[in-house]
Amino acid sequence: MVTHKANLGNSHPIFDYGIAIEKPFKMDSKEQKFVYYHAGGKRGSRPVLTGADAKDTFESIPVINVEGMFSDSLEERKKVAAEVGKAAREVGFFYAQNHSVKDETIDKTFKSVEKFFALPLEDKMEVHIHKSSVVRGYEPLFETKLDPNSKGGKYYMKEAFTMGDDAHEPEQNAPFTPGPEHPKKNAWPSALPEFRPAMYEYYNDIHAFSKKLMRIFALALDLPETYFDNATKFPMTGIRILHYPPQEAKGAEDIGLGAHTDYDLFTLVCQGQVAALEVLNANGIWVPAPPKPRTFVVNIGDFLQRITNHQFKSTVHRVVNKSGEQRYSMPFFFSPDRDATLAVLPTCRKEGEEYEEVNAGEYFRQRLLAARYQHPAAKLEQSNVVSATA
Repeated sequence: MVTHKANLGNSHPIFDYGIAIEKPFKMDSKEQKFVYYHAGGKRGSRPVLTGADAKDTFESIPVINVEGMFSDSLEERKKVAAEVGKAAREVGFFYAQNHSVKDETIDKTFKSVEKFFALPLEDKMEVHIHKSSVVRGYEPLFETKLDPNSKGGKYYMKEAFTMGDDAHEPEQNAPFTPGPEHPKKNAWPSALPEFRPAMYEYYNDIHAFSKKLMRIFALALDLPETYFDNATKFPMTGIRILHYPPQEAKGAEDIGLGAHTDYDLFTLVCQGQVAALEVLNANGIWVPAPPKPRTFVVNIGDFLQRITNHQFKSTVHRVVNKSGEQRYSMPFFFSPDRDATLAVLPTCRKEGEEYEEVNAGEYFRQRLLAARYQHPAAKLEQSNVVSATA
């Protein structure tokens, strides 16, 4: 394989993607195919392996009945944790079946989401993310790219709206009084007043479920059930509602574009009725993760992979809506408190190795701005670094 490193000019921790351009090579008179993606903030590739070259890897996404996590019995909760731990180590994805969020709440929220995206563009642009210092609000089609060096925008055919943790909003019952260091974050469209209460009904329910799931992850890692409680008192969270217009994937060059890992602790994906989510296995094969009744798709993020010393897998995934229908999705991102500092967990350490502590707020700020390099805050960060190195 011939690898050419791209010259990115004035690179720095936020904007250095480590781009590598991989060229196919001949192997046994056949051209080796690769899948391309972004993982851990950098671009990567994986060969497509078949036949005798194929690895032992997952071919489907496991379904876990998580009803036992709500039991008063620790043994029942540990049974769920064992299944969750196995899926997190082997796949990095699983379906959480029989969760605690009601179907009526989900249906009501999806209806409100559809109404929001059906608004005239000028009404949605009222809350454009460039008006937010923390990248909350509306993102039009082709707004966000994982790689600022990529050409064209046709592969980012989605629009989005993001809301999340905001200590100023009474619906969240923040455990502290926000001061100057806590800016107001969320922005709501004035043209759809029912949107905010609908989003909050869902947000509060899935937030509560996520806190319980964090305890299941602790048990799965042979830690006390409450191990993460102090680091998730007011966690960094976000619902990113997404609208994918109908699209087609044409040819090999589409493979991997839009493929990525998440950078949080974990993500809960509430899918609509249209299948489009795909997960990349070790053989470079895309495994479908279609919608299933009464489930969330759960995937491990880069930060949880990091603090588990890569025991839990943050797995590459993508969305390709080839159905010819509109698709709506509501991923919920869960991360530690902004001021939390975490290193590799005690049960995941190797003897003789040292592990650096990471401030969660700074880690997520860097990853967020890297993915939204056109945002004013990202441009300011880049100009400051260039000035400092000039």
